[in-house]
Amino acid sequence: MLITPDIDRRNQRFALLSALLTLAVVGGLALLSPGWLLLAPLGGAAYYLMRRTTVRRRRLLEQPFPEQWEAVLVTQVEYFRALDEPRKDKFRNLVKVFLDEIPITGIRTDVDETTRVLVAASAVIPVMGFDDWEYSGLGEVLIYPGSFSEDYRTDAGENTNTLGMVGVGHLSGVMILSKPSLLAGFANQTDKRNVGIHEFAHLVDKGNGDVDGVPPGMDQETYEPWIRWVGEELRRDVSGGEHIDDYAYTNEAEYFAVLSEYFFEAPAVLQKKNPELYSMLQSIYHQNPKRLFKRRRPRRRRIGRNSPCPCGSGEKYKRCCRRKTQRGFPVA
Repeated sequence: MLITPDIDRRNQRFALLSALLTLAVVGGLALLSPGWLLLAPLGGAAYYLMRRTTVRRRRLLEQPFPEQWEAVLVTQVEYFRALDEPRKDKFRNLVKVFLDEIPITGIRTDVDETTRVLVAASAVIPVMGFDDWEYSGLGEVLIYPGSFSEDYRTDAGENTNTLGMVGVGHLSGVMILSKPSLLAGFANQTDKRNVGIHEFAHLVDKGNGDVDGVPPGMDQETYEPWIRWVGEELRRDVSGGEHIDDYAYTNEAEYFAVLSEYFFEAPAVLQKKNPELYSMLQSIYHQNPKRLFKRRRPRRRRIGRNSPCPCGSGEKYKRCCRRKTQRGFPVA
């Protein structure tokens, strides 16, 4: 997703090789019939096609990060606040690329910059430990005004209880998120729930082609214990009182997604309750959010208008980040 100088050079070499091979094929055909020389511009077209995404991303990353987006991350995303500056830069750049390439569309609701940035943050948090990750199968994120049914309706009565979904069938490549649930996921850092992270965890899981609770890149030392652990957990009789949400026990995919929310929302609690499970998720995501959150700056439960701004500017919140965000909402 991010373009480093090394990635740029390798892409340039690959694009040049593609162009030369195209010209070689056209030259060979021209020996049989001079008319094939009319296709010589295909060499330039091949070079352009191979380079366009890399060049666009490189130019995008050179642009300054919008103040409005920074204000949303600082005031709404606990994970971002806990990062050191180099990793904050990586987070910002991943947000830039995501928002540049993935359309976020409101369905009977408006999509302001706060909503857009929180969708992007949901996508970035699970992949911060990966060197190079692409949500290649995602084409669009739809934002609904509230919960919805499994057939995507918002007026299905008591069946309107879905907060997020990765589309299938004719909606393959589409993610749907309830706007109030998305906002609530970042407003409360202690409830182990974040619908944005949950749905993007499904896409991480899908990185090897299947949503089966076994994400790609898992090393052998983690793979076998994870398979065994999940199998035993799903066979267990869960009758309440668990520290893991009951929805996790629906199937392997939901177990992974629910535990991913837990891992990034309340890592210290998960590590205390089950060190082995925490260690497996740490290996899967190549992250240690418990250690990360230890270094975060303490803050009040709620940011008032006259509170010091959490960005550390020394200004009052109302004169700093609150003013920069298009539509602020209380941070719980």
